[in-house]
Parts: sequence; C-alpha cells; structure tokens
Amino acid sequence: MALPGFLGEWEWDGTVGLLFSLLTVAVGVAYLAAAALGRRRDRRGRHWPRGRSACFLGGLAVLVVALDSGIGAGADEHLSAHIVEHMLIWLVVAPLLVAGAPIRLALFALGPVGRRRLAGALHSGPARALTGPIVSTVLFSTVVVASHVPSAYDLALEDELVHVGEHALYLLTAVLVWAPLIRADPLPHRLDRGGRCLCVVACMVPMAAISVWLLAAGAPVYEPYRLALGSIPALHDQRLAGVIMLAAAIPALAVAALAHLAEEGPRRRRASSEVITEAGV
Repeated sequence: MALPGFLGEWEWDGTVGLLFSLLTVAVGVAYLAAAALGRRRDRRGRHWPRGRSACFLGGLAVLVVALDSGIGAGADEHLSAHIVEHMLIWLVVAPLLVAGAPIRLALFALGPVGRRRLAGALHSGPARALTGPIVSTVLFSTVVVASHVPSAYDLALEDELVHVGEHALYLLTAVLVWAPLIRADPLPHRLDRGGRCLCVVACMVPMAAISVWLLAAGAPVYEPYRLALGSIPALHDQRLAGVIMLAAAIPALAVAALAHLAEEGPRRRRASSEVITEAGV
C-alpha cells in the first residue's frame, strides 16, 4: 500500500476501536483543561510550557494516525503495516506522551491536598515497582514477545477487543519504560546514563530477535496474512515487516552502545587516577 493509501483510508477497528479513539480525544481535552486550570490556580499566573503540550498532543495525534488511518486498516492484511503501527506506538507515541509530563501537569493543576495525595501515591510500593526500570523493562519485553507468538497474534487479528487490548498494553508498558529514560515527571527512580542505555538495549533485543525470526522464516508465520495475500506475497510482506522492525531496533541499540562507551571512558579514567593516587605515584 502506498503512503497516500496509508494516510487516506481511515476506519475504526469496530466499536471498541471507536471508543478507544474517542477516549484518546478525551485525554487530549483533559490535558488542555488541566493546563488552563493550573494557570488559574497558580499565584503568579504561569503558563504550562507549550512544548510539553505540543509533545503530549502530538503523541495522541500519532496514536490516532497509527490506529485509525490506512496504517491501522492495512494491518488486517499486511504484517508490514501492522509492524509500522506497533513501531509508532513504541517509539513515537509513548516517548511523546512521557515528554508531555502528565504527572507534573497534574501536580501543577491540583490543589495542595491533591498534590500531597498524588505525591504519596507516586512513592507507594506499587508505583515504585511499576516505574522501576527492571519491572518496566521486563513487562514491556514480555508483552512484545508474547504478543508475537503466532496463536496470540492470530487471535488479536480475529478479535477486536483483544486487538485493542494489545495496543493498550503496548502503550502502557512503553510509557513505563520511557518514563525513567526521559525523566519529565518526578518519579521515584532516577537512572544514570549507563542505566538508561541498559534499559534501551534490554527492550530492543526482543524486537531485534523477532525481526530476525520474521526474516529467516521460510513460510508465513501468521495464518491470517497467508489467507489474505497468498503464501508468496505474504512471505515477501513478512520479510518487509522484519526489515522495518530491525531498522527501528538496530539504531537504538547502536545509540545505547555509543552512549554507554562515552560514559565508560571517563569512569575508567577516574578509576585509574584513584589507583595512581593510592599508589602514591
């Protein structure tokens, strides 16, 4: 499908998909209302940063495009379109929403009592666990791998409720992963550069493994696509999907590796200096 078709053939994924899209619009309206409320309550009349609003609303707009444009419509027959849809959710929508700092906005809009309650909730046991890098990375990787098992993937294509639930899990777990990396919100966990790099690598490795599996398979791995396109076209589309996923994963892995090496160099020099000092040289 050409780009004009991807962006022109808009449709909703059944009633559940329509409700999900309406909820997305409602979230955007609530965000703007919170920004306006915060300005009215602020003693100095400060505006909520426009850049934050642009990131959050941009993330919602990309989400609507990914799910309801021809990208989402083509996902029912083309694995490549489905992978583009998932890449947009993981690598574009989630970081944009996180960069919008919705928790910081809530603190800006709430009164003193609401701020105290929200701050207490952020430092509660469940919140600390969910926003921790280990738990969030494991959750994201598990969802990605499990959802690409053929039986689970086929079910998502056949059942609209399962399909929308899959997208909701993708978005939720991706947001949990990106939150400590971007650090726009006041969360209890703060990672240094090395920790952020390790999280990126841990999340991208499953994506790279899935893409290699799709490229190496000698036949279509998902039956609905074989039935929709035929064996040979479905196999070609499957390989295109593998290339798309790999093209998204490899640069992220490379950037993480370079950032880790950039941090490791000064650390080793400091360690060498300490050894020399202790030796009295």
